[in-house]
Amino acid sequence: MKKFENIKFRQFFLVLLIISLMAVGAKADENLLVNPGFEEGTAGWDDRSCSLSTSTESRSGGYSGYATNRNSTWQGIKQSILGKMIPGETYTISAWMKLENSSGDQIVATIEQRDDRGVRYIRVDQANGNNSQWTRLSGSFTLDVVGILTTLDVYFEGPAPGVNFFLDDVEVLGLAAEPPEPPKPPKSDATGFVDVGIVYQQLEGFGASGAWYENWLLAHPLKNEIYDCLFGQLGLDIYRLRNTYDISSDYITSSAQIVAAAESSLGHPIKIMISSWSPPAYLKSNNKTSRGTLKKDPSGNYMYDEFARWWADSLVEFAGHGIIADYVNIQNEPDFVTDWDTCKFTPTETADSAGYNLAFEAVYQELISRTSNMPKLLAGEACGCGSTRAYLDALIEPDHAYGYAHHHYADGDFDKPDSFIPAMESFAANYGDKPIFQTEYSCGSDAILFSSALNLARHIHNGLVHEGVSTYCYWNLFWEGQAGLVSLDFPWQGNPGYTINPIYYAFKHYSAFTDPGWYRVEASTDSVGLRISAFKNPNSNKLTIVIINVSEVDIDLTLSLGSFSRNTSAVYRTSETEGCTYIGTFNPSRPITLGSETITTVSLTGSYTPPLVEAFEQGDFSNFNWSFSGDADWFITSGQANSGPYSARAGYIEDDESSTLTVELDCVSGNISFFLKVSSESGFDHLTFYIDGIEQGSWSGSVDWDEVTFPVTAGRRTFEWTYSKDSSVSDGDDTAW
Repeated sequence: MKKFENIKFRQFFLVLLIISLMAVGAKADENLLVNPGFEEGTAGWDDRSCSLSTSTESRSGGYSGYATNRNSTWQGIKQSILGKMIPGETYTISAWMKLENSSGDQIVATIEQRDDRGVRYIRVDQANGNNSQWTRLSGSFTLDVVGILTTLDVYFEGPAPGVNFFLDDVEVLGLAAEPPEPPKPPKSDATGFVDVGIVYQQLEGFGASGAWYENWLLAHPLKNEIYDCLFGQLGLDIYRLRNTYDISSDYITSSAQIVAAAESSLGHPIKIMISSWSPPAYLKSNNKTSRGTLKKDPSGNYMYDEFARWWADSLVEFAGHGIIADYVNIQNEPDFVTDWDTCKFTPTETADSAGYNLAFEAVYQELISRTSNMPKLLAGEACGCGSTRAYLDALIEPDHAYGYAHHHYADGDFDKPDSFIPAMESFAANYGDKPIFQTEYSCGSDAILFSSALNLARHIHNGLVHEGVSTYCYWNLFWEGQAGLVSLDFPWQGNPGYTINPIYYAFKHYSAFTDPGWYRVEASTDSVGLRISAFKNPNSNKLTIVIINVSEVDIDLTLSLGSFSRNTSAVYRTSETEGCTYIGTFNPSRPITLGSETITTVSLTGSYTPPLVEAFEQGDFSNFNWSFSGDADWFITSGQANSGPYSARAGYIEDDESSTLTVELDCVSGNISFFLKVSSESGFDHLTFYIDGIEQGSWSGSVDWDEVTFPVTAGRRTFEWTYSKDSSVSDGDDTAW
């Protein structure tokens, strides 16, 4: 007898079960921000080029965020929400703002987003704020990502320069992304390897700018001491200047004195890079050096030819003061305008903006028509890798650019150096056919922090290794307050009246131990806590290795130099208590102890012996003194090869026979690598490799071409490859290559 069930009841029960499971599994909206009411100070928050603190002027609780020292409308308070949002989800953003010293002005909530489209500023809400009551901003934002997301900040801005404001009770409500698994701490021991034979980009040099405060330096009673610090001790290669021709003749005169002092300190000429922040007011659309674009003539055409003549005349003026330009950028940050010297150029001409491509070509044609000593023109120099691309793509004749320049302000977060890597690698993949110049980046007013030094070292490493830059320039060589590689006091109330900041030492680890014309070479490590890069001079008798321990674990690094034989060595370290301090010599037989969060440079002299290479591409064994033994000689074949047309194959042998190939070589400490292939009876017929009669490895069965590597100690060594068969059975091709 069939059993009938209550089908309606089962369906109802199933619906209840699904609803119950959905209720249990659903995630509630949450505030993605850290410290949204500033009750924990400024933890989680950052300034946007202003001063950030807390105030007791609060809407709720005891504190609010307090933005002061603002000199542009976009300056304010921000927090990163990178990694906290889910693409495709919509979030509600709200905040309360109050002005301190204005009865009425604009207040704005904005999202800054950087991905493969470049940088975008998405307005969430705006209102009129005042100093009598708190005003609420509220709006929604849907995260739409193209490619790799490198920056996602919510920030609050808007009032006129000089207007201070308070911020409180900020919310970014929505579904939170699953946090990534925390990285595992690195092991306390590691290995590293440097191969001088694998060569990457050639260095143009390391540089920094002397764009302002030059009069402070010239008037300083210890200026000669400071010159030696800025140039000789730092080993600075490139000095970057503003083009102030027909704007400020005093700047050119002052810069000439500094350049002369730099070359005296260095003992050789210093390379000069000149960039224009703005052409003179008479060439500007607004008759001011701040903001605006290039002026139009009475016929309505932008004054490209006049701009080009100004550039050519300016180089003559600089040369008359002994300053010869090696590199020229026609416009610093053409994608950015503000209340200091700036000038807007779009990649191509529009009704409201001059075209960078036409201006660049006009300058090139003017300069090449005037002089045989043509400076190297660099193209781009926008605020970031992403924004620079459009300027390079628009160039009329890319060959007129010696190299491509950019800044890094629009590529990531200074405190998260690896956030820049996707933009760097993408730029290198598309524009790596010319030398790449990173011509300006800084940590702002955080130069006094050791964390900034560690981050700067990582930025330089990432630029050199992931982007392959030939030049890395820090922004301000000297400055006031808590900025610059060196901060100047004015007046000189303290002793010595200047401060060498921690970032100076981070920069020095690279600049003082390399020179223009050096090459980056292969360097690697098996530790997730270390960042390693290496550089050699053209004669391969000097080698510099820079190692950053980014972890909180002390790591003992065993470092192999491959075919580079050490003669002299010196090791320098920067930590919270050391500034590129000499700590001893390097011994390859002992590991280097790398303290947690330190920067270490190993400076070496010696000699490089190129590795011996045998590819059998001559079609015989004549390249080295090969010998044969066993029951049949090895021979050259074109039937199988890992690369090229030829390989060596074991001789034809029968059961219980063998075929041996041998070579003796004088070796330095290093490795031997070779590709092998085997087709034999698995487990019985073997290819075996020996060094000095000691078995290193054995292979049988079906093994396709595979590279193997074994360590070799210095001295005369015997290398032997033997293919042998047992007493019965054959399989495959019954041989080895």
